[in-house]
Amino acid sequence: MPIYDFRCSKCGHKFSVLTGMSERDKVACPECGAKEVEQLITGCSVRTGSGCSTGSPGSSGFRGG
Repeated sequence: MPIYDFRCSKCGHKFSVLTGMSERDKVACPECGAKEVEQLITGCSVRTGSGCSTGSPGSSGFRGG
């Protein structure tokens, strides 16, 4: 199950939730309980045979394909 990052539209709290894709619309803010949350677009890590690498093209941790 993926981890999604959200920000509450009411109180501004940023938080992460481990949830399925079909459950994202049911997420509520853990601080104030508001259902008005927006999903944030964040980076991801790429798992390779030798472990995990995070980074961007040109950095030593990036392994593109």
